[in-house]
This record gives sequence, C-alpha cells and structure tokens, in this order.
Amino acid sequence: MKFYISGKIGEDVLSTETLAKFKIAEDMLRGKGFEVFNPTTSGLGAQAEWLARMNGTTFYKEILLLDLQELKKCDAIYMLRDWEKSNGANLELDYARCVGIKRYWQDDIHAKLFGDDIIDWEDVWIPVE
Repeated sequence: MKFYISGKIGEDVLSTETLAKFKIAEDMLRGKGFEVFNPTTSGLGAQAEWLARMNGTTFYKEILLLDLQELKKCDAIYMLRDWEKSNGANLELDYARCVGIKRYWQDDIHAKLFGDDIIDWEDVWIPVE
C-alpha cells in the first residue's frame, strides 16, 4: 500500500519544523512496510515554479495540481494533526474521499469524527509512535 502524507505546509521556504513533522510520519509509515509519498521532499517545487512562469499562474496553484497527480497514484492518505488548518490538505482530503482513496489519521479525534465506521475508528488511526 502506498500512502500520501497530507498536512499544513503553508510556507514558500519549508521550515525545519514542517520538514520534521512530515519526515517523522514518513519514517513511521515506512517502518510499517508502506511506500510513502512525502510532498515536502518530492522535488516537484522546481517543476511547479516553471509551470507557474509558463502558465502565468502561481507556484501554489501548480504545486497543488502536481501533488494531486501524486495522490491519485496512492492507495491511502495519512492526515497529519494540523490538516484542518490547510486549504491544500482539505482539498487533498476531499479528493481522496471523492475517488475512494482510504483515509487514515494521526489524531484519534479525527479518526473518530471522520472515519467511515464510528465503532471501528481505530482501524483508520495510526498515531506517530
């Protein structure tokens, strides 16, 4: 199974804190034997910058589309604790829900609220250990 990590980024230059929270999640998922797409280390930024110049758009519009193209190749999305503070992460979650990509949560409260089965919510809760 391949996971896409989704959470708040919201900065042009990635901070150490942002890189760390995505890396911790990536390491945890890989440690469980999963493949992982980490948008903070994808290397798609240069392509998004080029597309923004060519299309007369913004980096954000282009990187979001590139990330969605990667999400569609994944079997599951892992929502970091701060996902609800990000328009991009909200869109990624909506896309995953619309096309049937399995959704997993870092936070137990989100697993309880947004999981498909309110009784077996622990099936979609993967805390960072």
